[in-house]
Amino acid sequence: MSVTDRRTRQKAEVRQRILDAARQIAREKDWNAVTIRSIAEAIDYTPPIVYEHFANKEDVLMTIVKAGHDENRRAFDEILAMELNADEKIVRLSMENWRFAHDRPEIYRLMHNPDRIEQHRDMIFEGMAETKHKIEGLFGEVYSDSETVGEVIFSWFCMMQGYINLITNIQPQQGAKLLEKVEDPNMVALFKKPDMLFERAIRRFIQSIATPPFPSLEPSIST
Repeated sequence: MSVTDRRTRQKAEVRQRILDAARQIAREKDWNAVTIRSIAEAIDYTPPIVYEHFANKEDVLMTIVKAGHDENRRAFDEILAMELNADEKIVRLSMENWRFAHDRPEIYRLMHNPDRIEQHRDMIFEGMAETKHKIEGLFGEVYSDSETVGEVIFSWFCMMQGYINLITNIQPQQGAKLLEKVEDPNMVALFKKPDMLFERAIRRFIQSIATPPFPSLEPSIST
């Protein structure tokens, strides 16, 4: 291996260590605790070394956000290409979101931070147009009203976010302890297996949209 190749590899390794350290700090504390100094201390380097690889903290976070969205898009495209019916693809897409949020909750929260989405809209939605079109076609196979399919997709996304945020902010053990007070053993059992609870909710949602279209949301006029 040439000196140039060795240096390139070492630079890539340090860059990855910086990203890994930032994620670990955020997982153990939160993203406010991630600073150039805290990253440098975590990898036993000085802050100037970190600045050789990233312009600032925001550059580090943006790199992590972009990698997360790229991974999601690849996983979604793989699911959309599978030989499955539309219902099952929607379930798989939903469970992929769940898996990502469960495995890397700190990255999921960073990716879905409203302020960050607004600040970096162009980067986040880069390459999303094709995936969005495929998802619309997928839901169109299940839901018959093309005029309101966008609303249904939005409802699906909100439901996923609601479940995911609840589970990632309230750990299953905490949730089960809280539910014990309502003296409902069935609910306690469900909360101990949140992935099953989530999947069942998604399947019920799909079943509900497969029925005739919902009534118009236009306000009624009282007489």
